[in-house]
Amino acid sequence: MSKLFDARKIKKVNLPSYPDVEVEMHDGLLTEQIGAIGKFDNDYDRGIEVLRFLIKSWSFVDDAEKSLEVNKTNLGKLPAKDFTFLMDAATESLDFLEEQKRKS
Repeated sequence: MSKLFDARKIKKVNLPSYPDVEVEMHDGLLTEQIGAIGKFDNDYDRGIEVLRFLIKSWSFVDDAEKSLEVNKTNLGKLPAKDFTFLMDAATESLDFLEEQKRKS
């Protein structure tokens, strides 16, 4: 017998505009997350949701030094080049989603 656990690996990346910020990202999505992403009808919202699911943690904090939540509002505050960098880091997961979409 085996226990079901999150077997994804974690990779660490640093953002171009914030080289001191470390972002920990899962190397793939869970099956239930793929279903949740499929509910969005535009690429921007799908991209935000993919990053929300893939980013395990980041070192951004607010003025009170409290960790910022990884959410649509905070992701939307990133410079476009950092958002693109994170989306590139998530390419493997996105390629999987596109492959599934073509099959259906």
